[in-house]
Amino acid sequence: MKNATTVREGTVKERWVDVNGVATRYLEAGEGDPVLLLPGEGSVAEQRSGTLEGLAGSHRAIALDLPGYGYTDPTGDGSPAALATFVWRFAREINVDTFAVIGHSLGGAVAVHLALQRPGALSSLVLVSPAGMGRAINPGMVVQAVTPLGDLTKLLVPVMPFGPRLLVASLVALGARRPWRITGPWRSSQVKAASSPEALATALRSQRLSVGLLGQRDLLLGRLPELPVPVLVVWGVQDVLVPFWQAVGARRKLSRGELRLFPCSGHLLPLEATDRFLGVVRPFLSRVGGSTAERTHRP
Repeated sequence: MKNATTVREGTVKERWVDVNGVATRYLEAGEGDPVLLLPGEGSVAEQRSGTLEGLAGSHRAIALDLPGYGYTDPTGDGSPAALATFVWRFAREINVDTFAVIGHSLGGAVAVHLALQRPGALSSLVLVSPAGMGRAINPGMVVQAVTPLGDLTKLLVPVMPFGPRLLVASLVALGARRPWRITGPWRSSQVKAASSPEALATALRSQRLSVGLLGQRDLLLGRLPELPVPVLVVWGVQDVLVPFWQAVGARRKLSRGELRLFPCSGHLLPLEATDRFLGVVRPFLSRVGGSTAERTHRP
């Protein structure tokens, strides 16, 4: 899927880079300490436009289309560990050595693997409703992963009248407690992504790697004590896809962890409560890593 969506000129820039032969697309805004934003399964970088713009005043914010999603070419392995390896290669190509990571859902699991693969190379982590914090997950996702329903979705959505729009509408209905807060530009970018059979196939492969009959497969909760960096766990209390109480278990495992729960928000928390989300994330990043602007004014 190579026809990139429109981004706001002068604020968020669209860029491309070759990562070991994989044409990789990302969005970038601002200057300062780098922060890498990793979206959830099936999502495009536009999902993070609000966060990009909100961080641009103090950070170099970068939102990546993971392989096979959005506009980045697919790779053979879509597991969180393999995606983390890809992200490290991507960071090398754009000359970023140390950075903070904000990972949402699947992106949260990838963020944990990033820190495990290269301990000490990250400055901090923000995990937003991350995958892998326990087996529990919405039963519908189990059905999608372990039955032929997933294959039917992949085959039928691109050819059905309004199929991509219906799929995105169902995602918003499940993922947001206040769906009217999800912006039109994001919906349009997600409809484009859902129109791609390749992207749908990538999402299904990833889902089947991560979800089985008993729930989530790639459990990372037991490895959280190994994380050497400050970690902020953020979760919507009304998340019906991945239960918020997994956030409490994650916080207990972290040696340098913080927890913020958001009432009246679901799995798409950064989209439906962008200002509140940034109101928590910006102080955390400045406190534990420091923005370039704030370091300049320190005595």
